[in-house]
Amino acid sequence: MTIGQEPNQWVVKKFADFGASEEFVAQSFELFDILGATLMFGEQRTQAHDRIGEILVDGLFPAFIELRKIRASVGNEPPVVEYRQLYEDMARKLWKAYKVLMQRAAEAMNFDLGFLFQNDQKFAAGLKTFRELNPSARPLLEAYLREARTGWQNELADFRNRVLEHVEDCEREKFQKFYVAEFAEQLFDAVWRTIVNILAMLLELRFPPGTCLVEQGPSDPGPKWPKRFHFHIEPRLPTGPQ
Repeated sequence: MTIGQEPNQWVVKKFADFGASEEFVAQSFELFDILGATLMFGEQRTQAHDRIGEILVDGLFPAFIELRKIRASVGNEPPVVEYRQLYEDMARKLWKAYKVLMQRAAEAMNFDLGFLFQNDQKFAAGLKTFRELNPSARPLLEAYLREARTGWQNELADFRNRVLEHVEDCEREKFQKFYVAEFAEQLFDAVWRTIVNILAMLLELRFPPGTCLVEQGPSDPGPKWPKRFHFHIEPRLPTGPQ
């Protein structure tokens, strides 16, 4: 696109060779639908929309491209330097998507998630404050965020700080699983799912009263929903004489 040109003069180019057939893309796109149901309007909604888009375009898409390179490298035994680079580049991009870009999206919704990336004491205090400011947040919020920190976040942060930012072979040896294809798949899956879950929860806090997100239960005998989330509106009780 050239500034000043009419839309019919723009050159159409292929943006990516993957799309909503990838689960992480499909669920991330649902966040835009959820945003549309919130009480955020005008500039705030526009900014939140753009920040969610940045998570995909500048974070998860680049990380997924690295993951596909990792898949292609399995069995091919690339040189050690190239091999390491694939995994380290994916980790950098995942950390950017989670720590930098997700925080920006949350800020656009007027939420502060900085406590997620602090030490245990400050995390606990920040989580307590978040609950006090948002008492209607999902009841399992605290447990979910703690599990994310202990399950993968703290270890990825250590890998980023001790290896990616201060490269030393002696440190790299302590993080050998980060150079295994199977673990790379698991890490990518954990990061994008955590991002989607956290942002969906934040957006739900901006819904009109009585509205929430629901998911299809595993034992639901009906047809499988085409999307993960549905909107549920609590019926209003009559307020006057019948």
